Amino acid sequence: MTKKNLRLIRAVTFAAILGVTLSACDSNEPDGDGAGEEEVITLVTLTLTPQGGGAAMDVDAVFDEAGVLQSVETIMLTAGTTYDVSVDLLNTLETPAESITEEIRDEEPHAHQFFYTAEGAVSDNIAITNLDTDPNGDQLGLTFDIAVTGGAGESGQFRLKLRHYEDDADLPEDKRNDTASASEVPGIVENDVNFTFPVSIS
Repeated sequence: MTKKNLRLIRAVTFAAILGVTLSACDSNEPDGDGAGEEEVITLVTLTLTPQGGGAAMDVDAVFDEAGVLQSVETIMLTAGTTYDVSVDLLNTLETPAESITEEIRDEEPHAHQFFYTAEGAVSDNIAITNLDTDPNGDQLGLTFDIAVTGGAGESGQFRLKLRHYEDDADLPEDKRNDTASASEVPGIVENDVNFTFPVSIS
């Protein structure tokens, strides 16, 4: 049995025990064209592959029925290494598990945007670059690079935020102007997920 299958079994079992449906978006999610129906996300996996060779590693985050983080693994990085990274989002309440990644990539790339931020002591030693783009040429972030410039022995956090733009968003302009900070675009965007992975650099 592969590690991916084990992750799916663990997440599906967790969801079955809860016996309820997770809504990771807010209750005001639009139901027309544009942003589409709300995303149901119960499992987030980052896959990091060292450039130049080396084994890929997966790190998982599991959420409960209220969108509250229940378990999260630590991202173990090596100083001086650059990683190719991809993110995979699943709704494990469905059988088989539904790929939210495919939905974002194939149906609604213009209505989503990932923001990644290194926080804490590792923030000066992690550079996040080369995010993939949507058909408008704007940042999407299903794949990206992490360059670890130093910081051996340090620990911190890696924030993953997925923004979902509503029907009345002026795409691509609102997406381009969304800094995901205090100046977020008001009234037309919400977070599907917003949490941190622990990070350790060796």
